[in-house]
Formats: sequence, structure tokens, C-alpha cells
Amino acid sequence: MDAVANAAGAPPRYSIARYPTALIDRLPLADGRVVTIRPVLPQDAELAQRFVAGLSLQTRYRRFQMGVGTLPPRLLRQLTEIDYAAHLALLAGVVDESGDEIQVADARYVVDADAAPWPGGDGDAEFALVVADDWQGVGLGSELMRRVARAARARGLVRLHGEVLSTNTPMLDLLRRSGACIRTRAGDARLVDAWIDLRGAAD
Repeated sequence: MDAVANAAGAPPRYSIARYPTALIDRLPLADGRVVTIRPVLPQDAELAQRFVAGLSLQTRYRRFQMGVGTLPPRLLRQLTEIDYAAHLALLAGVVDESGDEIQVADARYVVDADAAPWPGGDGDAEFALVVADDWQGVGLGSELMRRVARAARARGLVRLHGEVLSTNTPMLDLLRRSGACIRTRAGDARLVDAWIDLRGAAD
């Protein structure tokens, strides 16, 4: 991330290379609800904390592979201070009756810093996706994955990859529908490796 510590030792200043306003959109879902999709901003830290706290224990574990309830400061910064050069993050949200925004999903990719570029592209990126329990099963996760893949392809990346718990059947089904290749990890049946080749036809 583009952050530089000042001489007094204060926290680093954060800056966005270029906020991708073209990715802001409204999405009607299969059940009639509508969400707003937009890139994450640093001021979304409190929103992200409430989102994670509202997830079920199972959903939190599937996303973070640990029983996190409150995001520690370093992880919170990683999830909200996005440079939009090597890291893309989208959130889906709605506005409640009191006018407050509520986050209901998060999808992102982070470019592998040490990955060798593929021919014709910049290389690989790791994806992550989580949808609030009450918003699963209506196509939101699949649509966010499509948008992340589209943005990664436009960025010049050639593959998205991620690790998924082998018991996370909904995510594995979503990935299969997205055209992902899935393979059980040798020596660790608890995890599955998944990857999406971006060099095919654009969606």
C-alpha cells in the first residue's frame, strides 16, 4: 500500500492511487432486494467491524479460518486501506431505515508480490469473498466474483487463486459455477486450492 511514515513516528499516511468510481453500481438481487456495490474506502473501518461482528461463527471461520470476532487493527487496515493498484476491494451495502449504511458482502483480490508474470499478463492474485448469512443464496456472491474477475482481467492479471476450506460447500459450488479449477491440497485435506484462469473470453 502507498503509505509513508512521517519523521515523528506517527502512523503512516495512506493514499489511494486512483479510486475506481466506475465500479460503483446498484445490483438488483433474485429476491427483489437491491444493494449498492462500491470500492472500499479507509473510512469504512467501522462499517467493516460491524459487518464481521454480524457474521455467524461458521461464516467468519470460513472467511478468516480462525474464530475472529473483532478485527485487530492491522488486519482492519489491510481490509480498508486499499491502494487500487495491487489490491482491489468491493463491498455491497444497503441503507437501513435510520439512514445508516450496512455492509452485507465483501470481495477482493490482492496481487501476488512474488509471483512471476505469466506471458501476456502481470501474474496472479489471491481472491477472497464473504457474504452475510442473511444475504447468501440470492446470487450476490456469484455476481461479486464476476466483477472481481472482470476487474482483474482489465488490470492485466491472468489468474485468480485462493484457498477454501474443504467443508465450505457453498463457496466451492460458487467457484465451480464461476469456472474455477479445484484441487484438494496434498497433505492437508482440510483445504482446497481453487483458481480461475482469466485468459479466456471476457464475461
